[in-house]
Amino acid sequence: MDPSDLAPAMNAFGPGAVVAVPGHPSDLYVGGSASGLWKSTDYGFTWKPLSKAVPNAPRGVTIGVAGTTPATVWGAGYNNILKSIDGGLTFTETKLTVSLYSLKVDPNDATHLISGLHEADGVYESTDGGTSWNNVSGAGFPAGGISWYPDFIVMDSAAKTRTTWFAIAQNGASAIMTADGGAHWAIPSGLNGLNHPHGNSQLFQSGSDLFVAGIGGPGQGVYRSPDRGTTWSRVDSGKAPEAIVWGSATKVYAMYAWACSNCNLGTNLEVANLPGTTWAAEMVPMALNLGPNSVAVTFDGTHHVFTAVMWSLGIWRYVEP
Repeated sequence: MDPSDLAPAMNAFGPGAVVAVPGHPSDLYVGGSASGLWKSTDYGFTWKPLSKAVPNAPRGVTIGVAGTTPATVWGAGYNNILKSIDGGLTFTETKLTVSLYSLKVDPNDATHLISGLHEADGVYESTDGGTSWNNVSGAGFPAGGISWYPDFIVMDSAAKTRTTWFAIAQNGASAIMTADGGAHWAIPSGLNGLNHPHGNSQLFQSGSDLFVAGIGGPGQGVYRSPDRGTTWSRVDSGKAPEAIVWGSATKVYAMYAWACSNCNLGTNLEVANLPGTTWAAEMVPMALNLGPNSVAVTFDGTHHVFTAVMWSLGIWRYVEP
């Protein structure tokens, strides 16, 4: 990858975002920079370029992947979205009136996607594979936030998962949830006013436990819900801000970053054994002085492997012992 995209010297934000392919744990995609779309088939260890069609985009999570065979891949740009049904080799473009920013694919339906907008308010939904999008910021949706990150919450049926979402904004509003596909929204207990840092957010779910990190509102740090989002409480010390939460079968992790180029922000790495009620700070390599835009978690049959885009520090990889 061009060094100016992979780990830029100044005034740029890295190679984009990393997404794993559901059901194909060895396969990952990175995209969203001028270097286009790249793919790994060995759990993030080596990478090959696929297509320059995927645009240089706002550095949210502007690529989405469904675990079809071959994989369906989307790449969102400024007022457009590209779609591939051959694993990212060729793309078709659809012009849009909005710039999508945080693509998420329904785990049970490859034609169903949700997203926030780049530097704008609202959550949008597509039910036709990304061709058309509708604003689903219905009753109770709080004003004042931008760059929303929505997530599907895995429920006890595909039908409930389809309509149960969590969303968190930047710069205002509050973390919110809907159980009816965006027609009605409510602020869950314990999260009133929580925001994500500029540019990044990632939710982690382990069974009925949900984890999210944020700033503002009830206080910075990591929050846990034991009941799929109904009630929340902070589970770390709150001494440092956090942004991204991810996990394996036994542990949950959190790190801090925001959309900053060549900034020494530290990572604030914290780790907890599941169910995630007791957290401890962990060390990172000295060169890693900025946390992730996004983290993809895969399993190689023996170890969980974390592949992260660390903003302007490039792509990093960690194999859990």
